[in-house]
Amino acid sequence: MKKFLVLLLLSAMIVGNLFAGGQDEKEMAKAVEVDESAPGTIQFWHAMSGDRIDLIQSIVDKFVAENPNITVEVQYAGSYNDTLNKVKSAYKAGNAPAIFHSYEIGTLGMINSGLVSPVDELADKFNQSIDWDNFFVPVEGYYKYQGQHYSMPFNSSTPLLYYNKTLFEKAGLDPDNPPETYSEVIEAAKALKASGIEKPVTWNLHGWYFEEMIALQDAPFANNDNGRGSELPTEVLFNNEEGKKVFDWWIGMYNDGLFNDVGPGWSNHRAAFGSGEAAIILSSSSDVNLLTKALNEKGWEMGTGFIPHPEGSDGGVAIGGGSLWITNQLTEEQQLAAVKLVKYIANDESQKAWHKGTGYFPVTKSAMDSLDSEGWFEENPNYKTAFDQLLVSPGTLNSSGALLGVFPETREIVQSAIQECYQGKDTQEALDEAAKEVNDLITEWNELIQL
Repeated sequence: MKKFLVLLLLSAMIVGNLFAGGQDEKEMAKAVEVDESAPGTIQFWHAMSGDRIDLIQSIVDKFVAENPNITVEVQYAGSYNDTLNKVKSAYKAGNAPAIFHSYEIGTLGMINSGLVSPVDELADKFNQSIDWDNFFVPVEGYYKYQGQHYSMPFNSSTPLLYYNKTLFEKAGLDPDNPPETYSEVIEAAKALKASGIEKPVTWNLHGWYFEEMIALQDAPFANNDNGRGSELPTEVLFNNEEGKKVFDWWIGMYNDGLFNDVGPGWSNHRAAFGSGEAAIILSSSSDVNLLTKALNEKGWEMGTGFIPHPEGSDGGVAIGGGSLWITNQLTEEQQLAAVKLVKYIANDESQKAWHKGTGYFPVTKSAMDSLDSEGWFEENPNYKTAFDQLLVSPGTLNSSGALLGVFPETREIVQSAIQECYQGKDTQEALDEAAKEVNDLITEWNELIQL
């Protein structure tokens, strides 16, 4: 893994250096005028599959209808990893898309890649004002680094607890009160098991949940202000007391026969929930559409709740999902078109359509207010849970989400540690070994970035 990381970083740095001379910082700092009616074409590569492909296209089509001089070529480029790899290859060849879609954990890597122009710089350059105060603080804050917004928030989400109200009632549980703490989840799981569900709790093997459970305890995931300080992070801190609480709870339920290990990916835990094999799961808030439909088909009612936390914790959730980045190989006309498009995708009407069609929550306060005034949340209360969870989260560095240059690799390492605990390894030992492995990668990444 280390060898792969080194090669990947060197490739990104070489590509960045090849084109570093294409942007003059002083030029970027001053506003410029271009012919806004001049015809132009830009490409937009995204990582949303299935029905979301058509939904993104419909949003872009409306943008083009309002900006008929701009042609936008939209392309589904595969997973987040696939999209990034294609962007890097295209950039090296000199034909990168104007806009590409990346996951939140790629933020620090993108900032240091040499491939992108910060959204703030381009907005200032073309007098395209962005009302960042209208964005939800955790959303706006995640993509802000050392005072500057580098990308435009797009598909934001948090994990939620989903539960089967019908099966809760059958087990003698209150269907209107989902479990909130670790101990409450265990008690509910025992009741559900007694009612006939062999392993009533599950979620997919994914490091995202672990990261959120650390943030919920208002604990840092990494040093140097959770990776957001004036210096790069040099080590992770998740092998602390807070991390052990998460592992002990998670692995404890597995050992007690309450939790079903369904592996990685996003299909198995959804299927278990839809079939009634599981009555409590964690999953992305963007799954609310899919999971509601699955339970309705069985005649069951679904409920949603906040991510469980240890008793007495006072942290909050960090956002997940992705954002839109603008590459730095563009003409000024293309730069302006790209800024206009990412702003359009983040506007109220686009975000409302995106929310209703996917379950991802709108990134702006005004879009949420508009949905609320329309009665959307009254008719669809499960869509509002993610908002409520976000709004009660404190705006701390810990709940803003950590930034690491090796975050994708970190998730894989944490997931491997969880699997080792399933096989009997001590939780603290697994956490310590995982932290050491991540720290070695961080050291290597920092050395390469600072070359």
